[in-house]
Amino acid sequence: MELCGGTHTHTTGEIGLVKITVESAIAAGTRRLEAVAGESAYKLVVDHEEQLRALGQKLNVTLVDLPRRVDTLLAQRDEMEQRLKAFEQKAAAGLAGDLAAKATERDGFKRVVARVDAADPNALRQLGAQILSRLGEGVVVLGTAFGPDKVSVVALCSPAAISSGLQAGRIVSEACGRLGGKGGGKADFAMGGGKDAAALEQALASLR
Repeated sequence: MELCGGTHTHTTGEIGLVKITVESAIAAGTRRLEAVAGESAYKLVVDHEEQLRALGQKLNVTLVDLPRRVDTLLAQRDEMEQRLKAFEQKAAAGLAGDLAAKATERDGFKRVVARVDAADPNALRQLGAQILSRLGEGVVVLGTAFGPDKVSVVALCSPAAISSGLQAGRIVSEACGRLGGKGGGKADFAMGGGKDAAALEQALASLR
């Protein structure tokens, strides 16, 4: 029931406990509050307290120490994420060096075309950039599958390779066409995706 300025009650005591559950904006300068009152509000508060007690038991702390414990866990999580990121960067640098060392030569330029494991498309792009920096001049094409129906492909071309007519956008477009997807970009960098992970090896082989 909507409460308009207390007109639905004779005294505020009839309302009892009020617990606001939602606050949102519905127009400029206008806020909307949703709340429960009376016995429903009391039950909601009791439920919340029980949830907090259960959480405290899981973390082996009292309700008073619960906020401090959560802050500690969040700080530990952040530290572990930073360590993991540093480890992944180190591993990626090693992989970039290995792939660059195995580069083949075609049309006068070093070329790395490989299927790799990457956490996400951004990690794939960063790995490609690391490899190209080690090649100096050349072409890098990397592909990875994030499941049976999600594939990402990235291509990078150095300035000299671009001057010779190679285009990262065209390379990605060709590869993604074989993967049931699409992609494109600029001459020096392009990215795309597809849905056919089973065709990734063949798509990359066509570019070698």
